[in-house]
Amino acid sequence: MSEDAIMRLQQTGLFKRLREIEKKEVNETCLEDNEISQNIISVVRKAAPLLDRVPENMPEFTLHNANHSIHVIENMGRIIPPETLKQLNAIEISILIYAAYLHDIGMIASRGEHKEIVKTNEFKQLLTSNEELYEKFEEAKNRGDYEEALDIENKAFTDFLRRNHVQRAHKIIKEYELDSEISWRGISYSKWVKTVCESHGLPVKDLYNTKLWPNDTFVLEQPVNVQYLAIIFRLADILDIDPERTPKFLFYFINPKDEVSINEWKKHFSITGFQITPEKIKIVADCKHPQHERTLREFIKIIDNELEDSHRLVSSYRGDLETKYILKLPEKVDHDIHSVGYEYRDFRFELDYRRVLDLLMGEGLYGDPVVALRELLQNSVDAVRYRESLEKRDGNGYRPSIEVSLKNNELIVEDNGIGMDEEIFKNYFMKVGRSYYQSSDFREKNVDIDPVSEFGIGILSVFMVADKFAVESRRKTFEDEFNLSEPIYFEIPTAYDYFIKRQSKRSKPGTKITLHLKPNHPFSAEALMEIISKIAPFIEYQIKINTDKAESKYKPLLPGEMPEDDNRVNEYFKVHLSEINKFEGIQGVLRVTEEEKNIKLVAQRGFSIPYYVAFGACLFRHVDASVNISGRAKLTLSPNRSSVIINENFCKLTDKLQSEILSGLEMHLIHCKDSMKPAEYAKYINELLDKRVLSLETGYIPQVFSYREHEINEYMKKIFLNNVPLLVLSENGERSYEIIKNLDKLTTVAITASSDWPEKISEIKIEEETKKLIYPRPVLLLDEEKGHFTKLEFFNYILGGPSEIYITSIPGVVISLFSSSEKESKAFKIDGHTFISKIHNVNENIKPLFVHSLERNLPFDVIFNSEHWLLSRFFNDQQPKDELSLKAIKILTHCIDNALAIVWDIVLSGYYERKNEMGSCRDINHRLIGVTRYYPEVFEEFNEAVQEFWKEAQSQGVVYMEEKFCGLTLDDLPWFWNCEPK
Repeated sequence: MSEDAIMRLQQTGLFKRLREIEKKEVNETCLEDNEISQNIISVVRKAAPLLDRVPENMPEFTLHNANHSIHVIENMGRIIPPETLKQLNAIEISILIYAAYLHDIGMIASRGEHKEIVKTNEFKQLLTSNEELYEKFEEAKNRGDYEEALDIENKAFTDFLRRNHVQRAHKIIKEYELDSEISWRGISYSKWVKTVCESHGLPVKDLYNTKLWPNDTFVLEQPVNVQYLAIIFRLADILDIDPERTPKFLFYFINPKDEVSINEWKKHFSITGFQITPEKIKIVADCKHPQHERTLREFIKIIDNELEDSHRLVSSYRGDLETKYILKLPEKVDHDIHSVGYEYRDFRFELDYRRVLDLLMGEGLYGDPVVALRELLQNSVDAVRYRESLEKRDGNGYRPSIEVSLKNNELIVEDNGIGMDEEIFKNYFMKVGRSYYQSSDFREKNVDIDPVSEFGIGILSVFMVADKFAVESRRKTFEDEFNLSEPIYFEIPTAYDYFIKRQSKRSKPGTKITLHLKPNHPFSAEALMEIISKIAPFIEYQIKINTDKAESKYKPLLPGEMPEDDNRVNEYFKVHLSEINKFEGIQGVLRVTEEEKNIKLVAQRGFSIPYYVAFGACLFRHVDASVNISGRAKLTLSPNRSSVIINENFCKLTDKLQSEILSGLEMHLIHCKDSMKPAEYAKYINELLDKRVLSLETGYIPQVFSYREHEINEYMKKIFLNNVPLLVLSENGERSYEIIKNLDKLTTVAITASSDWPEKISEIKIEEETKKLIYPRPVLLLDEEKGHFTKLEFFNYILGGPSEIYITSIPGVVISLFSSSEKESKAFKIDGHTFISKIHNVNENIKPLFVHSLERNLPFDVIFNSEHWLLSRFFNDQQPKDELSLKAIKILTHCIDNALAIVWDIVLSGYYERKNEMGSCRDINHRLIGVTRYYPEVFEEFNEAVQEFWKEAQSQGVVYMEEKFCGLTLDDLPWFWNCEPK
């Protein structure tokens, strides 16, 4: 069988073309190179026998053997235009051939594998998901009819293979070492073969993901358009309607019982003739049963959809891709189907027309009724762009015009664009869900515009604001200047009624749409200008606005311009997108400003889109955007244009914007560092930190989409290390600002609060205490009030959190020690609370339960001592010993939190600040000096909190009932809480 398959392969046009390329290579280089064709033959020699085993598990399926592979290869040769086939290289042709042989190879399974699969949960879920089939299966087993039960199980197994054969093909290709032979000059390209195979189990829309199906990748120096190859392969596969695939004698021998299989076979039997060329697909059939005809017609619809979707994808190509990778097939199959002995009718339940229209034209879909005006303006702009392009092509003068009028309870949008004739009106305007600008009729015109219209449903949005509307239009015909199309005028009384056609005297090309507004419409003479400016900030045409009160002209902004009201904002720096790398399709400016109430004018093809889509949360709060997107960079919008689909283009655009802002920030800081005095620069950096212009991506605004958090943080880390001066305490007790580029490489780093130390606590004293407690002496950083929180976020991100806490002999002075050693245990989190195993006290024999950290000023932000007697019993290293221990930890931290809240109320009181000279300090540890001396009841709160924990822990079985509570002492709290300030 293998040799027969190889012989048939060698007779195909595709394989012959491959050999021609190889021979040409020999003639040009004088080097014999048949590697690709020989590898194909080797793979086919292995694959053909495997494909013959498909019927073992799929006995009622139409043939999926090597003959089917040949038909697919022959179809590829038929549908690829000659001019494209001449440009395909040997790698691309070989990928198509490999895919033809390997895409169905996942349908095979050995007996042993069959036994293992039916035991899996995945298979059982599939079997039980078909309630009717599973019920029959259980009934057969219960009555002891194991033969029927086995038949049902085998049927489910066949369905399992069908659903999973694409994924299984990868496994089998590797198992039989077929992937090792799919190579050229030592470079394997089997992943692209697998990718093309995988495509035939997916919708065409998935192929837009060029990360998975690239259209511009390479194998060595050979370009490969995996996306186009997938399209060709899918079409060739679905078009295998050759009778050889369904021989009648085999049908009667198999005698299938499954209705789906029977219809599939008889669908093929009905086909009496077919023709497939690069420009035509025709099917001739005689059907003897309406179900077989329906199956055939549905099959043809599937082909039609595949053709339409494939055309849409290929038509998106630009530049070299557009000229090289062509698809000339029609968007519809030409079919001639004869019903033998019956009259074919498609009678079935239909959708509720009114209900569906209600959904499509209501606020439930669009949300904001202002969308109605947006849709009308989009149509006008597309029409004007269309005509302008054709006029320029013909060398004609043209002055675009768009006008919006709001008078006498009518909203009128009129343009002098391309206009409509009755055919366009009937085939596209009237067809909900069909856009002219996405059709083959438009593509055939080869007009160089980037239309806004996509979905063909927008016109229904007018019924949110109007009871009825009228359309008057006349199409500009460029094919015959002297034979103008007839003008049209239609009244649409409601979305449900028939249209009323009237005579039109319109003499000039263009379209006028008149809405008869409902009483509660959102438009007014005063607000119309503002509404239009928000809808279409960057369109290239001015709009005349006429109302009962005045006439005015809307002048759109250019990408990069800001509304006048926004120019007063203090600006740190800006990025000019159109000047950087010339990234196609992005124009405008990004400004990083002091204010967070930024105005983000982000538009696509001139019309605004949801501004947050291209910006992460924390990093870009200060970004003012004035950006227009078009061409290759454009994003995919939802039908109501209220959200953006996250796909490859979204990621590419977001990468670009984020990278440019990060790079802009870095260059700005370098410039400031070189031009400012050190103290001035340090102050400026602290301002940026305080404003969180320079900050990590930490989910600070969780409701906004965040993208590439890790990459952003790593870039910000680099900026921080290279540009942020830190306040350092030297060994002789002097303060100075230093940029510590190797901060993440230092063995140890210590940080302590500094900004509001009382005069009596000198730097020298802090330095002496550090030397006494920590050896070798670490780099000692002094925390500052400005930029405090953001700076500590960076420290934790760069240094990995503190490994030790030192409660010094100086009241209120706590030092956090960070270590770069991976062997050192770090602070860890449980249920939102921080724990550490090393808290050093003045008296090492006394271990406090907690101490406040530097990270926050709130009273509950403490670091718990996991070695304290109350907690150590529940820990095994840094993990709770078990579920009960975890519950105990949660109970204790909850009780302590309640007591800390009471402490907070005390330290915030004016009386405490007057009584305790430290009470007004920023640092929480300084404020708490002497708190239990002034307020003994504070200790009682903690004692009661721990007693409450003990009782709860005993009731939950976490602590033995007979174990007595030892009691809490002042030693369990930081020692300086009971200290008399001196």
